[in-house]
Amino acid sequence: MTLRVLEFNDAGLRVSDDSGVLFSSPGYALVDGKRIEFGENARKQSRLNPLNCYNQFWHKLNLDPLARPVAHYRHNADIAFSHLQSLAEASGLEGDVLLAVPGSFSRQQLAILLGLIKQCPFRSVGIVDAGLAAAIDQTHSDSVIHADLQLHQVVLSKLTRQGGELVRESVVQVPGTGWVALSDSLLQLMNGAFIQQARFNPQHNAESEQMLLDGLPGWLRDDPLADPGGQVGAAPGADDEEARRNLLVSLRHNNSVHQARLPRSSLHARLQPFYQKIQEQLAQLDPEGQSRLLVSDRLQHLPGFNDEFARQGGRMSTLDAEAIGAACLRYHDALRSAPEAVQFVTRLRRLGAHGTATHSHAAPQPQPTHVLVGHNARPLVDGLSLEHLLQGTGGQVVSGEITGDGEHHFLRNADSSVLINGAPVQPLQRLQLGDRLQLADGSQRIELIRVQHGV
Repeated sequence: MTLRVLEFNDAGLRVSDDSGVLFSSPGYALVDGKRIEFGENARKQSRLNPLNCYNQFWHKLNLDPLARPVAHYRHNADIAFSHLQSLAEASGLEGDVLLAVPGSFSRQQLAILLGLIKQCPFRSVGIVDAGLAAAIDQTHSDSVIHADLQLHQVVLSKLTRQGGELVRESVVQVPGTGWVALSDSLLQLMNGAFIQQARFNPQHNAESEQMLLDGLPGWLRDDPLADPGGQVGAAPGADDEEARRNLLVSLRHNNSVHQARLPRSSLHARLQPFYQKIQEQLAQLDPEGQSRLLVSDRLQHLPGFNDEFARQGGRMSTLDAEAIGAACLRYHDALRSAPEAVQFVTRLRRLGAHGTATHSHAAPQPQPTHVLVGHNARPLVDGLSLEHLLQGTGGQVVSGEITGDGEHHFLRNADSSVLINGAPVQPLQRLQLGDRLQLADGSQRIELIRVQHGV
């Protein structure tokens, strides 16, 4: 049976296998009489039925009695257990599973979690710190800070290289900066724009307020076709320059279409207080600004986030949604343990390109020092962006980054349109002297070369 990964983040518990993310279920529960729903269905009722919708049971995972009755549940752990059962049924999760848990989980919460899983249709055969899994193959810096967005906080995990291993050193929680608070603030801004520009108040009606909330992630991803349920969407027809400067939001309610235009700079400004809280904690974790910041896919789509944190002088990289699951599967041998004695892994030694340890007694192979772009050679430096090296026809922007660990260079998170030596690239691809990178449309090519000085 295929080994799977269950990543715990209440913004979306993710089930993955070697094909990628299979299922995601946000930490919402809706209790309406005898009807109990979890995940996305419950989230879509959060504004329609707010008094019976709950989203803190993972954030406050404990055995303390609930302040007020919630159906037959005694405490948050009961609700979390029902969520796990619902997730397992919906995703077909069974057999051996590796768990990736955030560094914000306390020792007591880990014990509760493992106790819950013992009653589930799947069994845990390994548990790893999610920040460690995210960072192990994504950076070769001596120090890295992994940042992830949960429903009620941002979690910052600092990891350092010690004796050839990447080790989780410390974890900081930034309360009040989670998706719930961020989305509430952005909805208030959008609501004000609708009132001023369209004489329409989305928050005056629970249905239209829910539509506004449902459409928010798509708008922040700059997806002009985001239209959940056929009710919400970014209005088409805006030219590229207008779309870059303004976000045009359209709500279809009661057979009427209401539109509001928001400057993207206003979205960024609205989230500035949240970003400031994160920056303050980053400064304490990394006072000299030497650590690379590794940003989860949940954070990188927030308005102005990438610009804000890149401007602080630190080096920043971004992750995709599959990064943690893929890393857990790649390192499954190191993470596996007996189900009756699961060990929490907070340190790992990076594997080589073929799944072997990174030490070797073979003679070192010559390594590239530059990339040849046209007739110009540019030095290979850690953090070199493909955006500045490759550009397709029509000005296509290409994502991807070249990183180095002092011995080797790697290409990571490259666009699917990028080929290496005529073949598709891997999520983490080791680069060698003579490798040729080019776009699938053949519009541009670069080559990795070695520049020697002297005889």
